[in-house]
Amino acid sequence: MCFSEAHAQWDAQISQYWRVKNYYNPSFAGEADSLEVMGLYRAQWMGVENAPKTLIGTAHMPVNFLRHKHGVGVQFMNESIGLFSNTTVGAQYAYKKKIKKGNLNIGVQLSMSSITFDASKIYIPSDSNNDDDGSGGTTGDDAIPTSGEASSAFDINLGISWVTPQYYVGLSTTHVLEPSFDIGETHSAFIGRGYFLTAGYNIKLRNPLFELQPSFLLKATKSVYQVDVTGRVVYNKMFNGGISWRKDDGFVFLLGLNIKGFDIGYAYDLNTSAISAVSKGSHEFFVRYNLPLNLGKTEKNRHKNVRVL
Repeated sequence: MCFSEAHAQWDAQISQYWRVKNYYNPSFAGEADSLEVMGLYRAQWMGVENAPKTLIGTAHMPVNFLRHKHGVGVQFMNESIGLFSNTTVGAQYAYKKKIKKGNLNIGVQLSMSSITFDASKIYIPSDSNNDDDGSGGTTGDDAIPTSGEASSAFDINLGISWVTPQYYVGLSTTHVLEPSFDIGETHSAFIGRGYFLTAGYNIKLRNPLFELQPSFLLKATKSVYQVDVTGRVVYNKMFNGGISWRKDDGFVFLLGLNIKGFDIGYAYDLNTSAISAVSKGSHEFFVRYNLPLNLGKTEKNRHKNVRVL
């Protein structure tokens, strides 16, 4: 059997995508008037050996400069999948333009991405079916690496978004440069461009303690696409829960808690596709801390003088 290329996605699968919008779209950096520090861990396809495990960390905040509001942030992603370890470290910037009750945001992310391959874990059975010289084992195959390999490349993500107190919508493209990697002397890889469209709405119900928050995320490459459609209910701005439907994959059950500046979330993916025959589902944990910032100069260092009545 012969083939020239194999294609797969680079960007990690995230079920709680609305919590980490700046992971897919750098224009969401500095979205709220607070310093946000976030961590997410995902264990995908439990029960499958060497299944993807993802760790994402971001920190971002708004800043005022030259009478304009901007967003800045940093991001880290590491995903172990099979014998590969993929890592991205990036810096984000977003320009924000206030238009009536909304903000138009344009963002860019500059990053370094790397691929590491651990050839020491390759297992080749030694039996008569693999005996190519009569010695009871294999003499080697040029197509199989024999040592660990690593390669790095520069990358760029671009995004634009419109954010209001009631809703948001964002469009982005990742891996604009389609960076390539040389893995040893006989193997190479590249990251194809990804395209993301996301939107969400905050619906206030008759009971002021409840809010309904529908959202969706469309992920696409040049050849395939996938969409997540989510419905969440928030109670008293503290407790939240909901469900997502993911095209050609299954459902996601969601729980969350927001207390004293901490936003905590959990997602369980229930697969209905063919992978469900061997997988026990996926688990995803999220935590974020919000530190409110006062960017207004008029209130800075103002104190009442008790001597002046």
